[in-house]
Amino acid sequence: MRAALTFTLDLEDHREHRAAPARYPAITRELLPWLAELKVRGTFFVVGEVAAAEPALIREVAAAGHELALHSWDHTPLTAITPARFRDDTVRGRSVLEDLSGKPVQGYRAPIFSLTPASRWAVGILAELGFRYSSSVLAAPHPLYGYPGLPSAPFQWPEGLLEIPAPLARLGAWRLPYLGGFYLRYLPLPLIQWLRTCAPRDELPWTYCHPYDFDVDEAFTPIRDAALWVSVLLWCRRRGTRGKLARLMADGCAPPFAEQLARGDFAQAKTLP
Repeated sequence: MRAALTFTLDLEDHREHRAAPARYPAITRELLPWLAELKVRGTFFVVGEVAAAEPALIREVAAAGHELALHSWDHTPLTAITPARFRDDTVRGRSVLEDLSGKPVQGYRAPIFSLTPASRWAVGILAELGFRYSSSVLAAPHPLYGYPGLPSAPFQWPEGLLEIPAPLARLGAWRLPYLGGFYLRYLPLPLIQWLRTCAPRDELPWTYCHPYDFDVDEAFTPIRDAALWVSVLLWCRRRGTRGKLARLMADGCAPPFAEQLARGDFAQAKTLP
């Protein structure tokens, strides 16, 4: 039997210009009743600055039964900050989320899956700070960030931190994420469903989305320091996101990551040497 999907969302502010109105609060609020109707509770990885700017929204997410986990303080990739800044930002971000929800924050996701060999030091800091799991690794070569050679199934770092890597599609020699972001928006649903049937049994399938993936009315804005085609790629094909996810989650979803951890779902995860 295929493992049930886990819904995760990276709650971040992707605006290029802060003078423009923020659209993520309204989009997120539209998603909450939709997820409730589907009987889906997931893990929301929240950027600390977003939590500080929109405390009422974060309380609403928590009140709807979703887990709050940290997605950095300001969405700076791990490879662009020092270990000292990472520690301070992580402590600050977790504190904001815990104050808003009244619950411990157990999980962390690095911006853009930027936990790589160059930022391996972050694992030790997360473990020292008491985080129980990370979902920060893309275990394949990638134009942005990747960590080839790691398992794609959940595993334990030697420091004791559980890692839940991004699920990967296997197309010949290619290994690509396929259950989130623009991959989810652009790949045909039958192909995504077929790729799920081909996934290794020990790999945990989870979706990862962002508020903008559902924002069909946002005006096109070129991304600073990016090629035009990248901006277009991230802007197009949003209209079908809800429908695809609804179909993928129709057979039911797993609970948030922290609840899976509490019930022992990762007990068989192997520890890296």
